[in-house]
Amino acid sequence: MDFVRLSVFRAVARHSSFSRAAEALHLSQPAVSKHIRQLEAELGVQLFHRPGNRVELTDAGRIVADYAQRVSVLTEEVRRVLGELEGLQRGYLRVGASTTPGLYLLPQVLAHFQQKYPGIEATLTIANSADITRRVMSSQVDLGFVGVPTEMPGLQVRPFAEDEIVLIVPPEHSLAQQHSFTPGLLANETLILREAGSGTQQIAQSHLSELGVKPRRVMELSGCEAAKRAVAAGLGVAFVSRHAIALEMTQQLVSVPNIPELRFRHPLFILTRKDARPSAAALAFLALAAKSQL
Repeated sequence: MDFVRLSVFRAVARHSSFSRAAEALHLSQPAVSKHIRQLEAELGVQLFHRPGNRVELTDAGRIVADYAQRVSVLTEEVRRVLGELEGLQRGYLRVGASTTPGLYLLPQVLAHFQQKYPGIEATLTIANSADITRRVMSSQVDLGFVGVPTEMPGLQVRPFAEDEIVLIVPPEHSLAQQHSFTPGLLANETLILREAGSGTQQIAQSHLSELGVKPRRVMELSGCEAAKRAVAAGLGVAFVSRHAIALEMTQQLVSVPNIPELRFRHPLFILTRKDARPSAAALAFLALAAKSQL
């Protein structure tokens, strides 16, 4: 849709007159009439009644006027934000993230952001998904990156990357050579889980429940690094993000490669408040995160 035609339409609707709209826009009246005819042809509706010398919006015209106003507001906001980006010399950005994005995905984005915008003071807070969700809602952080957001009204949730959860074991573990799945596969295993509030824990438990898998014993540890060290020490097996074991693979830990039921994908999410317009710094960070193709 042509923005010029929308601008002309809004002027005619505002002044209830083609001639006064033409004066305000510094156009000829025939030019204004032509823009309106073209817009009506494009939309396939009549936008104005013309009883006598008056101009009145039709029902369709009132609907278009409402949307045209929203487009105008958004256009001005785009211009303002782009202007802020051009002058992004100082300010601050508070990012919160759960373990997987916070430890393994966002540091690279944050480093690129600081190189590009050295005047912006950026901080990264790492906690579990439930805690980060609460921090976004209470405005303690500007952006939240989590595995499983808690359902809260007023929260905008958008996917930003895909993660894969895998079962990790020591290299010599029998599961590393297993090729088929049965519900009793973990019946003799100790399953090491993250603490309550962890997105990985919620997803893993839900997935195992769907598969009908019940481990012999469950051990709960706080944090992904603790879970990895426990597996490496032979205390049990654990589900973690594939990003979390990039450095340890083949040395201390391996993922179970031949059983597709024990590896599953899920999205990671960006959280923002619906009632808060993202700052220019937040938008710049999101653009870099998208560009990095996490």
